[in-house]
Amino acid sequence: MKRGLAAVAAFVALGAAAPAHASTPIPWCGTSSSAADRAPDATLAFSVHVAYVRPTGAADRFAEFAPRMVGDMAAFDAWWRREDATRTPRFDLFPTIDCASTFGSLDLSNVQLTQPTGGINGAFGSIRRQLAQVGFDEAEKAYLVYFDGSTGQSGDARVCGQGAAPSGFGAGMAVVYLDSCFADEGDDLRPVTALHELIHVMGAVERAAPNSCQSGHVCDFPLDLMGAELTGEPLDSHVLDSGHNDYYGHSGSWTDVQDSTFLERLDSPDRTPPTTPSGLIVADDPRGSVRVSWQPATDDVGPVLYRLYEDGEFVREVTTTSVLLPGTTATVRYSVRAADAVGRLGVASDARFRPGLGMVDEQGRLVRDTVRPPGVMRVAVRKLAKTVVLSWPAVRDGGGLRGYRVKIGARTLTVSKPTVAIARSRLVGAVSILAVDRAGNAGPALVVSRSRLR
Repeated sequence: MKRGLAAVAAFVALGAAAPAHASTPIPWCGTSSSAADRAPDATLAFSVHVAYVRPTGAADRFAEFAPRMVGDMAAFDAWWRREDATRTPRFDLFPTIDCASTFGSLDLSNVQLTQPTGGINGAFGSIRRQLAQVGFDEAEKAYLVYFDGSTGQSGDARVCGQGAAPSGFGAGMAVVYLDSCFADEGDDLRPVTALHELIHVMGAVERAAPNSCQSGHVCDFPLDLMGAELTGEPLDSHVLDSGHNDYYGHSGSWTDVQDSTFLERLDSPDRTPPTTPSGLIVADDPRGSVRVSWQPATDDVGPVLYRLYEDGEFVREVTTTSVLLPGTTATVRYSVRAADAVGRLGVASDARFRPGLGMVDEQGRLVRDTVRPPGVMRVAVRKLAKTVVLSWPAVRDGGGLRGYRVKIGARTLTVSKPTVAIARSRLVGAVSILAVDRAGNAGPALVVSRSRLR
C-alpha cells in the first residue's frame, strides 16, 4: 500500500485466483440519470451518493453498469449487517414507484468529465476536482465513484481504487477504477475495492490504531477488509476489523467507523428527521456581521444540531438558534438545516439577504426589512432664548424611513423630520438621536453632549 497526496490506494495482484461471485446485478428502477444529484432527495440524512463517471470522449456504458452498481450496494448492505447487526451503510435514494428492491432506487449519476485525468498518479485528484465543479461537494454526502476510463496501468500489481476522507478540499470521495483488478470483467473484486475505499472516507484507519500499518491500513489479519493488499477473495470472505480494536467498535479515542454518520443505526429508536427550522430571519448586526436566527426544530428523540450554509456551501454546525456570520457586500442565500444525533437531516429553511436592504426574494425585491438605518452623521446646534434647535442631514434607508427618535433624559420624542426644538428647561443632560425605519429597525444613536447645548 502507499499513500498519495490525495488518497489511500487499494492494490491487488492480478494473478489472484478468480473467486466465487459476491455481487449480483440488480435492475435499476431509474429511467434517466441525474447530472449531479436529484431533488427532492428521498434520503433525508447523511448518505453515500453513487456515480458512474467517464472521461471526455469515452463510450457511455452507464446502462451496463447501473445494475452492477446497484448489486454492489445490496452486497454492502448484506455484508455489513452480517458483521454488525446494528449498522448498515446509508445510500442516497430517490422516490420511485413499484421498484422491486430498495437499492433499485439508488440515486445514480452519470457524469462525463470535461478534462483529461492523466495516469494513475493524478487521476484521483483530477476526478475529485472536476466532480466538485459540477456539484459533487456536499458536506453531507460521501461520494462513491465508478470511473470508466484508462488509468494507464500495466504489470502484475495495480491500483484498484483510492479514497480520501473529507478535508478542506471538499467532501469525502472513494473511486473504483473499472480498468483495473477485474472490475469491469466480473462482479467479484470490485465490491471489495469499493467498500474498502468507502471505509477510508469514513475515517479508517488512524495511526493510533494498534495494528495500523502502511498508511491507513491494518496488518493483523489477511482477510480484514482494510488490509494493506487485497487478496483476491470475495467480499463475503472478509471481516470488518478483526478483533474490533483498530477502526470499528473499538474502545480507543481515535476515529471509530461505527460512529460514522453515513451508517444507519438499526438499533436506534430515532427514525424520523428533525423538523424544518421556522421563522428564519437574516439581519445586519451592529458589529458589522450578519445575524441569522430561527425558531427551534424538534426531533422524535433529539437532541438537534443546526447546520448553516451560505449559497449552498456548508459553513458551520451549532447548537444555538442564532449565529453571527461575517458581513457580506453581495446578496447571499442563507440556509439552516436541522440534524439529529444519528445523522438524519431535516429540510432546509432558506432566506436571501441583501446588504443595505434586508431579506429579498429571488428577483432581489424586498420582502422584509431587517437592516438598521444608518446613523445620524452630525448635528447642528442653534441656541435661542428659550429653546435649542437641533438639525441633521436626512438619513436614507432602503426600506423607507419612519422618522427619528430623540431621547432627552428620560423622555423620548419621535419626529418625522431631521430637526427638533427642545425647551432649555428640559435640557437636563445629553441628547441622543437615532433613525427608525418603517419596519421598526433603529439605527445607531448619535449623542450630543450637554456642553454643546448650554
